[in-house]
Amino acid sequence: MASSEKTSDQTPLLEISGLKTIFPTDDGIVNAVNDVSFSIARGQTVGVVGESGCGKSITGLSMLQLVPSPGRIEAGEILFYRNADDEPMDIARVSPKSELMRQIRGNEIAIIFQEPMTSLNPVYTVGNQIAEAVMLHDQVDKKTARERAIEMIARVGIPAPAQRVDEYPHQLSGGMRQRIMIAMALCCSPTLLIADEPTTALDVTIQAQVLGLMQELQAEMGMAIMLITHDLGVIADLADEVVVMYSGRVVERGSVDDIFYNPLHPYTQGLLKSIPVLGRTPQSTLPSIPGTVPHPLALPVGCSFAPRCPERMIACDAMPELVGINGKTENDEHAVRCWLHTDSEG
Repeated sequence: MASSEKTSDQTPLLEISGLKTIFPTDDGIVNAVNDVSFSIARGQTVGVVGESGCGKSITGLSMLQLVPSPGRIEAGEILFYRNADDEPMDIARVSPKSELMRQIRGNEIAIIFQEPMTSLNPVYTVGNQIAEAVMLHDQVDKKTARERAIEMIARVGIPAPAQRVDEYPHQLSGGMRQRIMIAMALCCSPTLLIADEPTTALDVTIQAQVLGLMQELQAEMGMAIMLITHDLGVIADLADEVVVMYSGRVVERGSVDDIFYNPLHPYTQGLLKSIPVLGRTPQSTLPSIPGTVPHPLALPVGCSFAPRCPERMIACDAMPELVGINGKTENDEHAVRCWLHTDSEG
């Protein structure tokens, strides 16, 4: 597991506490992110997993104040330690259009979006798009920014960077476009990289190359990574800590060893059982989680996972708290939100 190969210095970089992001609609309020809490240390890789619609991407967008309208952060804190010795700033209280937020985006916290073909501007060369970020944050001239763009294109392993810098996104393969997105995100040496499904639609060979590149650049630059993905195999290889989300809430949180060797929440257990395994009995049915994710405007009362839970023994008509396994506090390293692990007093 990744935790045995790489360690962070455990100095806090970003702490999310009670984050709630909502989307008002004509039919009601959608709680896309509801009471989410976890932290990221400097140099650490935190994996965020869960099915589509569980709030992973909106959590990442909230950290950059990029929640699309009419969505907004309703409650909670996003404490960002810009300097290790200074008091943290609460990003949740910073205006999305403020100069301070523009300084943070891309420069200190960068993001790789899910689909590079829709994230890259088709009418500008990839070099111009990288250089624009460099000029915005580092206040350099066009020549210097272009040289930096060529350097970053070479750094992410794209051959003939002096030629590729003047090409458009449609002239590049899917793997190259994803590398361009990584180059754009890392051109200003951020302290935190949010990687939102960075290997979507890539074949396994290119996927391995992209993930290996991210590990190399992380070791070289000392940045932290928040890795949003559906692929638990990727999490096992890269992450130090894992956050499992369901219907906008954290249902389990712990080290990568805790999650893979001692999963406590039935949802986490179901995700792990659904991973294809080499050597499985031929023609056997791959285990799956029954049912579907509930509609965000029609969540069940109490535990959102209860209708699909194979371990359900009681009427889960109240939402359990996120409790630590050791000291029964949510600040414990391994915490779970489930009535199976909550005492009667809780």
